[in-house]
Amino acid sequence: MKKILLLVVTIYTLIAPVTYHPDTKLVLYYATLGNEKFWNIYKYLNENVNNAPKFHYPPMNYWLVKAELPVVKLVGGSEIVNWLGVGSNVAFLDKNIFLYNLASKLPILIVILLTGYVIYKISKKMQFSENRSRFAALIWYLNPITIYSGVMMGQNDILAIFPFVLGLYFYFNFPILAFVLFGLGGSIKSFPLIWAIALAGVYPTKSWFKKIYLAIIPLLFYFFTIFPFLKYDYFVNDVLNSGLAMRMFETNINVFGAKLLVVPILLIVVTLIGIKNNLGNNFIGLCTLLVSVNFILLGFSNFNPQWFMWFMPFFSIILAIYGGWWVLLFTLISLFGLTILMDDGFLYWGITSPINSSLINLPYMSDILTNHGFNISLAIRFFRYVLELISFYWLLKCAKFNG
Repeated sequence: MKKILLLVVTIYTLIAPVTYHPDTKLVLYYATLGNEKFWNIYKYLNENVNNAPKFHYPPMNYWLVKAELPVVKLVGGSEIVNWLGVGSNVAFLDKNIFLYNLASKLPILIVILLTGYVIYKISKKMQFSENRSRFAALIWYLNPITIYSGVMMGQNDILAIFPFVLGLYFYFNFPILAFVLFGLGGSIKSFPLIWAIALAGVYPTKSWFKKIYLAIIPLLFYFFTIFPFLKYDYFVNDVLNSGLAMRMFETNINVFGAKLLVVPILLIVVTLIGIKNNLGNNFIGLCTLLVSVNFILLGFSNFNPQWFMWFMPFFSIILAIYGGWWVLLFTLISLFGLTILMDDGFLYWGITSPINSSLINLPYMSDILTNHGFNISLAIRFFRYVLELISFYWLLKCAKFNG
């Protein structure tokens, strides 16, 4: 593991400084507003004129970002605060861009490393060999999705993923601690709450009271962190009515005039399958369930590319033990196709703008292909169908799971 960590740190240190995405800088910029004792970012953005978009994440996310800022300043220097406020389309022109990129991503990179170590410990707890356990961590560290979302883009979804993965380690021996950690993850970004409810449903007990009790723990944790802000309409609009919470309800099927919501229905189905097939009896069952849940969320929602990091901690364990590389291959192909067809140059050309600032001026890939007679909408539908088919395939794996 020491050699693996040394290799990974070297690779990350080479990639992180030369890649750039505005979201990393923007999220840290929020932490520079107001004063050190300032904690209500939602109120500040609604009472002060500021060009920054509204903050759409839960309060815990902001508090963590605020805690990151001293570390970022320690590495990048005090001048990095001024850089965080510079426009996204010119920030990569700064002479210190490589240092600032590394400094702003450093907390994210550290948490990615910690997550891999917990994956290694979970694999050991499953009584897999040392080599297999290390391989699971290596898959997590060096797969294209982690590299792209975490190292190149510097997206902070990992801040919510890590406490959940840590909670997974304690799932069987200390369930209350596990679900408290699930709640912590869900309080940073809400998607782990969906995972937590599924894992409460399949918890290996015949007592429905205990299952419900465990499901309530992360929800209560989340509620207590947002409770002081619920009285503000702007908080409800900016946080609770945005993001995944709404995207889950976009895909529907019209049946006799009634709209059936695909994602919630499939999430209920896969949880019931998990209960019936005892997916909660061991870690492989849990990982299979969590991969299925995430493919349902991503396959049938209007996702952001970085969200695909969600299923990789659990898929890394499955890949290391049982394989299934073709699933990852087709997922990567679909993700790549959908990403380059998005009208956001920073997702592909612009991500290496610190190396060559002219790259961001290239036209969108969708415009290039359209000008050559390529049917963009048909391509998008095709790639989405592939992800939806993978979702159903993984749902079938849950149905056929036999421990």
